[in-house]
Parts: sequence; C-alpha cells; structure tokens
Amino acid sequence: MAPDPSTGQSLGMRWQYTIYLLLALLALILTAGLLSSSSEYFIRFFGGANPIFVVGLVAILGALALRSLQSNYDFLVVKQGHTLRGVALAATLSALLAVAIIIADLILIYPQDINVPVPQALLFYPAVGFVAEIAFHLLPLAMLLLAMKPLVMHLGKQRVVWIGILLVALIEPSYQLLFDEAASTVRSAYTWVHVFVIGLLQLWLFRRFGFAVMYGFRFFYYLYWHILWGVARLSLM
Repeated sequence: MAPDPSTGQSLGMRWQYTIYLLLALLALILTAGLLSSSSEYFIRFFGGANPIFVVGLVAILGALALRSLQSNYDFLVVKQGHTLRGVALAATLSALLAVAIIIADLILIYPQDINVPVPQALLFYPAVGFVAEIAFHLLPLAMLLLAMKPLVMHLGKQRVVWIGILLVALIEPSYQLLFDEAASTVRSAYTWVHVFVIGLLQLWLFRRFGFAVMYGFRFFYYLYWHILWGVARLSLM
C-alpha cells in the first residue's frame, strides 16, 4: 500500500495550483493551435462542442476536484523531492504497457484509423490527455471519495482511498468498451484489461507522486503508442 502523501515534503498550495494552471494553459494553447486547421479530430471526443470551451471547463472542474482531494485525502499536484523519480517511473511503466499493446496490435490488428496522424498528433494527444485524466480519473475519484468520506471513521483513510481507486479504474476501460464496434471479441477483452491496468497504475502514481506524474504517464503512453507506433504501423501493417 502506498504511503500517505501527507507524510512527505510537498510544495506550498500556491505552487501546487500554479503547476496545475500551467498544465491547463498548455492544454488550451495546444487545443487552440490545432483547432485553426484540424478541428475534426476533436469531434470524436467532444462532439459538436467547442474544444476550447470543453478544455477550459474541464480544467476548472479539475481544479475543484483537486482541492477536494487535497483537503480530504492529502492528494497533491506534485510531491517535492520525488517528482523526477515519479516521472522516470511513469516513463518506464508506460513503455512496458506500450510494448504490450503494440504486440497486441500485431496479433489482433486494431483499426487503421485508430491514431491521429503526425504532425497533428503532437498537439492533439497532450491536450486530449489532460482532459482524459480529469474526466476519467480526477473528477470521478473526487466525487466518489467525497461520498465515501463517512466510511473513513470505520475503514480508515487509506482503505477508503484504495477502494475508490479500484472503482475509478473501471471507468475508462468500460467507457471504451461501450464505443467498440467489435465488442465481445478477444481484442475488446484484451483492451479492457489493458486499459484497466493502465488506470490502476496511473491512480497509484497520483496517490504516490501527484497529478502531474499521473498525467505524465498518459503523455508518455500516448507518445509511444499513438505517435511513435502510430507512424511506424502505417508502413509495417
């Protein structure tokens, strides 16, 4: 079980939210940069909604969720003295999971259009990854743990946190399964397990190292799977 982040040294809350704000601004800048020429890539994820509005709204909701998680359960944006170690661990773990999904792609064959092409991908994935972290992990975890707060007295804070983490890790793979046209296939089953493991690792990193490292995991994973392999698979498959 991960140690309580409150026992570690952390930056002041002003700097915590400054770092979060910088990540949110980066997501907005990347979204605006892509929106002017390739807005169609956002339709799959945001529908007809304005991507700038979606990213901005999600960023605000994410800040509120972070505030709740910090005040009630000691979650952080970054953990001072441990961030570089966390980033290195996120890069390594995401590489291992990327290798696993690439092998699965070679055997099970994912759709040809699964990746946004380069160079648009360089703007799209960091931006949409920020939104995904908040939508699939940050907001659900904050709401669930807030609802479970009365259980802390009986179960203890750490046990409640890990129950919440396990439940929240189910959301993203289940969401992907709903939109899989080939549901109930071996590929769908593998994808569900794969994304569940990713979510579980990310939420553990969030608890241990902070939101920035959790987002870093997704950034590295998207870099390996959607961008680097996304380019390579066009000529190999």
